[in-house]
Parts: sequence; structure tokens; C-alpha cells
Amino acid sequence: MRTLFGRADRPANREMSPSTDPERAITSTARLIYTELTGDVDAALQSKIDAWCDLHGLDRLADPYEIVARQAAFNILLKSTLYEQYHQQGRLPELATDPQAAFETVLAETGDPAFAEYVLDRVAGMVDADAFADLLAARHDLLAADEPAEEIGRLFEAITPQSARRKLGQFRTPPTIAGLMAAWLVQDGDKTVLDPGMGAGALAAAAYKRKRALVDQPPLADIHGVDMNELAVVMAATSLALLNHGEPHNLGVGDFLDVAPDETEPVDTVISNPPYSRHHELDPTYKERINAQAETEVDGTVSALSPMYAYFYYHAAEFLAPGGRLSFITPSEFLETGYGESLKRFLLTEFDIRALVLFDRDDDSKFDEALTTSLVSFLEKPDGEPSESADLTRIVRVDGDPTQTELLSAINGDPEGDGDAEGETDWGFINVVPQADLDPAAKWTGLFDPLEVDTSDLVALSELATVTRGIATGQNDYYCLTQREVDEWNIDEQYLSKIVRNARRVPGYDYTHADWAADREAGHEVWVVYHLTDLDSETVGHLRPTEPDGNRTLAAYEASTHDGAAGGIIDYLRHGLSDDVAAHDGYLARHRTPWYVVDRRDPPPVVVTYMSRGGSRFIRNETDARTLSNLHGLYFDVDLTDAEQRALLAYLNSEFASEVVRRSGRTYASGMDKIEPNELEGVPVLDPRKLDSETVDALAARFDDLRRAARGDGERSTEAAIEAVDELLARVRNSN
Repeated sequence: MRTLFGRADRPANREMSPSTDPERAITSTARLIYTELTGDVDAALQSKIDAWCDLHGLDRLADPYEIVARQAAFNILLKSTLYEQYHQQGRLPELATDPQAAFETVLAETGDPAFAEYVLDRVAGMVDADAFADLLAARHDLLAADEPAEEIGRLFEAITPQSARRKLGQFRTPPTIAGLMAAWLVQDGDKTVLDPGMGAGALAAAAYKRKRALVDQPPLADIHGVDMNELAVVMAATSLALLNHGEPHNLGVGDFLDVAPDETEPVDTVISNPPYSRHHELDPTYKERINAQAETEVDGTVSALSPMYAYFYYHAAEFLAPGGRLSFITPSEFLETGYGESLKRFLLTEFDIRALVLFDRDDDSKFDEALTTSLVSFLEKPDGEPSESADLTRIVRVDGDPTQTELLSAINGDPEGDGDAEGETDWGFINVVPQADLDPAAKWTGLFDPLEVDTSDLVALSELATVTRGIATGQNDYYCLTQREVDEWNIDEQYLSKIVRNARRVPGYDYTHADWAADREAGHEVWVVYHLTDLDSETVGHLRPTEPDGNRTLAAYEASTHDGAAGGIIDYLRHGLSDDVAAHDGYLARHRTPWYVVDRRDPPPVVVTYMSRGGSRFIRNETDARTLSNLHGLYFDVDLTDAEQRALLAYLNSEFASEVVRRSGRTYASGMDKIEPNELEGVPVLDPRKLDSETVDALAARFDDLRRAARGDGERSTEAAIEAVDELLARVRNSN
């Protein structure tokens, strides 16, 4: 068969030598390389190093060369290990003390592209060969590793900071998930496998181990992989060679999205942990190109806000044979975001969605460092008439630690393993829905834990209130002021409004005049420049940017000659026109007339936190403070008594309502829950006007208990106070 990359050869056995801990060997060798790297470097090599740093996110680090030195040492360790594997098979002579000299000839001897020279080899070549002694000894530890791909991936994460890996969305696949994906995908030992964006080769290795469990010594040439990082190819090649005893592979360097499907025959399976890079991390020109390519592939519209993993989905489908299987592990956020609609529509059109498995988003991430909600898809490309089982999609939530057998049973709907069960299990939840009922425009996250409650006694929040975003100034560090800054500029308070600066200023469930005063005394920003609509026309004329010759320029700052209350605010506004501030030249300011008059908002009676990992809080605002856009404001549209307002706040802060609110919003890859004003207005709530006065008073008292508990003034904890609210709500709703 034609292949994507490389070709193949053969194996033998293994002997042990004294070893050195690999991570320690990398560190000690990297110090020597770093010393040379920070000295005089050839201009051509310097250019290649800078390009490497830019491509792989190292340029955002304080000292990228330290990481380059570590990666160069790691590269030598990997190639030495791979060389040793070939040597123990009798294909290469014993590795000399100068490994790089040997690497120069081994590519021709083995045909293994992992030995091709690239920038990290050049960096390592800046030190003498005797600097590699510890690395050469440490290669025997990798040779003896039970799980080479896992150990190699761990070493890569240990030497490369998360902030750099995040640029390319690189996170190692947990072995249990890799094994699950491979077990479902590979049904016999003859299957061909494609691993795009293969990283350290954890998924390719899992697929090969699965093939090896089904047939004796399957050819490594069945495993195809591509990654734009040369070090990734070396990692994956080493991982696979140690499982296969040195047989050649089909791995190569390149951007998977640039690989044409007609360069190879269709593959039987695709397994991938693709890059998670968000759209704003991508070069705009590159993003435009791959988005256009995706729209051609799907013959439809693809959101330009799509993350990188969505483009891998679209492109990978082009390589899959009819009847083939595909499994990806990605963040789950596309299930509920606007940009995910095009991806969900594509999956519904092109695949039988056998199962979607969500690893509990309220538990620790399956990726220790990624802060991501882990979703694994199990998809099959139709081949002729769909089977009866293909009509159903199994939605599986994993809360505990099921065995692989239990999960495969749940994914396949195996009645012998209780996989045909629905609802709660000992380790999670199974929901079975007809694929035809899945709507790409709907949020799918609720399917993993349907909220089966009767809401007929509830009303939409929009029947009681309006929710809006707070004030968007466009430049908070200019418009928001501390009391000290107000005094220094001699700004009269008639031109200012009190503000609740952010959610940190309201850690509980109410915000009082005393809280605002305490924030002011503590030096927090408690004012926003606001009441400016009545400045006289002459003053306004002096506060416009000048535009000579049609070119917008900044007006020069001059001290005000105005007397009276307006003098301080005019000085401050003209300061905003200065080169150092340019408050008038931001996007929002340029679309306001005049530029310094921000959004009009009344002080909200209820402040809402709308983006957090702990759920929204509905906070009683007893001040005349306004909010910024980092908080929502809730305004009552109907007449509610004070007790009725507090009763509604008790409901909104209950655990029941918190879950309803979370399901109405969206969850990002970081696990952060967010809800927009229009989504919040659709949340079903208890209408306090329909309750008897005794119930209203009881709920209002529960809210008072909650806000006292949050301040540490109550007899119970905050958690206990919320439980008390839920207990009362359950009794009230059950009695109706």
C-alpha cells in the first residue's frame, strides 16, 4: 500500500548496561549546552533557533534558550535509545562515544526519518561529544521502560513548561484513555492506523499494542503518523520501536492539515489527541486558509472561531475508509458553543456517532495540567446501509473509575456487560438517544446528565426581571479610580459613580454601604467616571481629539483653567487624550459620542457573577453602585416586596437553581462555566408572587441565613445554609 511517510524493515533482542536517571541526565547535559547557547552563536543557527522558539511557543518564556537546551539534550537521549534498539537487533554497530557522528550515517542505513538532522541536533552539536556521557548511559532506562510512550511523554512535559505547550495545545493522553480508544478502534490485527498530531506517540503506541494483542508481530508500517514538531517524530518513533523491537514505521514531519488524502490509501482507523489551540492562538493568515479548506471539505460553512481540533476532525475524515472508525479526545466545549454547531452538524452528517464519553467535568481533569473537560468520541463512517444500532448514540458520563471492560460495554451497548442499561451506574451515567434527535444547534452537554424535574410550576426569569451586562468602559484602568486618585485629581464626586469592581469585591451574597466604604478605605477602585452628559458645550469642544489634514492625532494635554467643580474632571479627561493614555482612541471610545461617556446603567438591585468554576451567585445590592461588564445586573420588571425579592434570591442561590443555570450556559475547555444575559433570562424560577406569605417569609429568612453564613456571622456554614434552602424548596414544590 502507498504510505504517508517512510517505509519499513525488521527486529532482534536486548542487553542491559549501567544506567543514569534520564531526567537527571537531560538536566546535567542541558546545562552544558545552555552555556554555549548563550554565547556566540552562528547567525544561520541563531535564525533557526528563533524560528523554533516562535513555532513551539517558547518565545513567550522568560528564558526560552533554557528549554531549547533541555530539548536538545532530550533529542540526543531519544536518538541514542533508538540507535541502541537497532544495534541490539544486529542492524547497527555499537554506538560510539560521539553519537552525533553515528546519527549522520544511520539514516541511510535504516531509512528511519527519526534520524534526520534538524535544529536541535545543531544545538546539541555546540558541545563536545564527551558532554553526552550521562545521556548515553541513561538510554538503557528507556530501553527497559514498561510503557515507553508514557515515559517519553512524561519526560517531554517535565522539560517543556505548560505555557509553551499550551500555544500548540499539547497535552499527553492518559494511558487509560489511550487504551480505551485503541481497544474500541482496533478490532483485528490487520487494521491500518493514522495518528495525526501524534506527539510522543501515546495513541499510536496504544493502537500498536492492541494490534499486537490480536496478531503476532503486526508490521509497524501499519501505523501512520504526522506531527509538525521534529522532536515529536523522534519521540513517537522511539516509543514504537521499543514496542516492536526496531521495525521501521510510517511517521513523518509535517502539518497534518497540509497532507492531501490522495497521498495514501484510506486507513481503517484514525486515533488522535489533536492540538487544542484556540482560534486566537493561530496566525490569522493560516487560520483563514485552513478555515477555507475545511469549508471545502464539508461543503458548507465552518465557524472562523473554531479551535484547531475542529479542523483536525474535518480533515481526518477525508482519510478514513468506509466502515472505518475514528476516535478523538478533545475538550467538550464545542458541544455547547456557537462555533461548535458546524462541527456537530458535520459529525451528524458524516458519521454514525456510536458514543460520546465525558470524563466528569467536576472532577480533576484527566489531563493533570490541561485544565480541560475531556470528551472522547467514538465514530464510525457509514458503509452502505446503517445497522439498527447505528441509529442510537450512547451518551456516557464517567464520574468514577470504571474498568475498560465496563466502559467498552457502555460504548457498545453490550447487554452481557450491562452496557444496555440506561441511567445511573456505579461509576457514572448512560443515556441512549436516537442520533436523528440530536440537533446541532442545541447544547449537548445536558444529555450527559438530564435534569428530570417538573418545571411546570416555574416561570422563565424573563417574566420577572431583565438581565444586562455591566458597563463596558473599553479601558478600565483609566475610567476606574481609587479614592486616592479622585483626591489627587480633585475630581468632584458629582461626575463619578460608585462601582462594584469585580466578583472578588463581593465574596458573599449581599453588598452593603459598609462593604463599599471598606473597599474605598482599602484603596480598591470604587469609582467610575460616569456622570458627564451635562458638561457644557464649550468644555466638550476642548475635549475632542484634533484631526488636522484628516489624520487622527492626540490632543496635547494642558492644565485646565476652569474654576469650580468641573476643573478636576476636565483635567482628568484631557489627561485621557494624552499619548500615554489615549483613552479616546480605543475601539469603544471611537464609537461613542462623546468618547468619554460610557454605557448608561442603573445600579442593579441584584448583581450576578456569571463566569466561574463554582456556579453563579445572585447578590443583593444594597448600595447605589453600578457594575462593570465583568458582572451582570438583574433588574426587576414587576413589583416585588422586599420579602419576595429575598425569597427569589434564596431560590436563585439554591443548589437546584445553580445546576439549572449551569446547564443553561456553557462550559469552556478550562472548566469555567459562563452564562449570557439572554440565557439567564430563560432559566425557570419560582415566582414568589404565587406563594403564600408564610412561604415567602420562610424563604426570605433562609436567604438572610445564607448571607450571614457567607460573612461568618451565622450559626451554620454557607454549604449548610444552601442545603437548608434546597430542603425548604423541595417541601414547597412537592406540596404544590
